[in-house]
Amino acid sequence: THHVEEIPPGFTHVLLLRGGRVQAAGPIDETMTAENLELAFGMPFELTRHEGRFAAVARA
Repeated sequence: THHVEEIPPGFTHVLLLRGGRVQAAGPIDETMTAENLELAFGMPFELTRHEGRFAAVARA
């Protein structure tokens, strides 16, 4: 998905792609970071997690 809020809380691993190339992969707790989202989407993000759900907001 392109929407981090849609990632089910039970997922254990994540794969982030950009242009068909792997930017980051691994356990979700280690890999799902604002820095890795920036690699995948090409823009800075603020990433939060509440009760197992992620939310990402683009930063200016």
